[in-house]
Amino acid sequence: MRIALLRQGKDLGINRHVLAFLEIFRERGAEVQDFDLTEGDLQEVVNRLLEFSPLFTLDLNGSCVVFGEREGQKVPIFDAFGFVHVSLFTDEPLFHFPVLFDLRQANNFLPVVTDLKYADSLKFLGHERGTFYITPFVDPSQMLEPSEEKDIELVFLGPVVDPNIMAQQVAQNLREDFIPYFFEVGEFLFRNPEAHLLYASEYILSMFNQNFQEEFTRWRQENPQDYIRLLNDISFYATARKRWYILSFLEGINLKIVGAFEGELKEGHEHVPIESWEQALELMGRSYMTLLSYPHAVPTGVGFVPLEVAFMGSAPLIDFRATLSGFFTPGQEIISYLPLDRADIEEKVVYYLENPHEAREIGQRAREKVLQSYTPQDRAEFLYKMFEDILSQAQARRNSEG
Repeated sequence: MRIALLRQGKDLGINRHVLAFLEIFRERGAEVQDFDLTEGDLQEVVNRLLEFSPLFTLDLNGSCVVFGEREGQKVPIFDAFGFVHVSLFTDEPLFHFPVLFDLRQANNFLPVVTDLKYADSLKFLGHERGTFYITPFVDPSQMLEPSEEKDIELVFLGPVVDPNIMAQQVAQNLREDFIPYFFEVGEFLFRNPEAHLLYASEYILSMFNQNFQEEFTRWRQENPQDYIRLLNDISFYATARKRWYILSFLEGINLKIVGAFEGELKEGHEHVPIESWEQALELMGRSYMTLLSYPHAVPTGVGFVPLEVAFMGSAPLIDFRATLSGFFTPGQEIISYLPLDRADIEEKVVYYLENPHEAREIGQRAREKVLQSYTPQDRAEFLYKMFEDILSQAQARRNSEG
């Protein structure tokens, strides 16, 4: 079996963990090659890929789909040359809608999602066929080792943007009569953090008067890509609201905001800009706790970032959701808080700041859980078995036709 990993550049960021699949596939007997589409002339890379003649290609979030032209139509090369292309969606598929729109008629496209609700997004974008699911994972070889000494009390992981800044930017490019819709859906998501964006957008639209509904429906039918951009903007805004809300009442608490920050710092807060994710990992590894707020782009699953926090031995302090206990045990492997309950958040932050040894024990158990349950081996084995099944089914069809 020949498998090709396609990527854009050397730095895969949070997605670097997928590189572990290459060695695991090789251990299973596959012939594996890694193709960087940004390395030299694209046509030369494609020629080398076709010379390798893979049975399967794998990329991240549809980022490496290459199209050709046949009879005036765009055709993905995996359909043109008869191999299966697997895209592992570590992000919300709505963020990658342009390529997904172009792939609606593709025959050999196989999406694999890391959040169950991403399947809803793919269906919304016109991909009706089956979708496979794997949970996020961490490759230890792609990580730093956590510090033995803890000298940071609390990290708040960004990006953090004052939602008012974000709203002003969106309002400059959005039709004036649609601005109330933007705020209403964003506020609904903020007040209902487990609601899915697609559900929230339809529900809130039904609350507007009939004339608005008709005009908005006509606009999004005529401008589907602009509509999805609006949905993404709402998702970013609602996430910004969640994070800014938490910081607003933790004023006076000594915490370090790691990553991008835009707004006015509160008393006691320090912004620590980073130039690489390794710097963020190093800070997590030195901290007793890392305070996280789920982005709306991760609607049900655990996400890759909390797993990295846990691997670094920093107790993840994370907003509770109904699916959370399926990944970590609250109170033992993580600290959970109710996302809109100010008293609950303040109480837990203060308690663990006053009892750092308990936070450290939770961080250690969280790391053990990641090493036990969230490594690449099982995920790679699942994908490899899926590849074998596809080949077996193809062979059975050929035999029946022959």
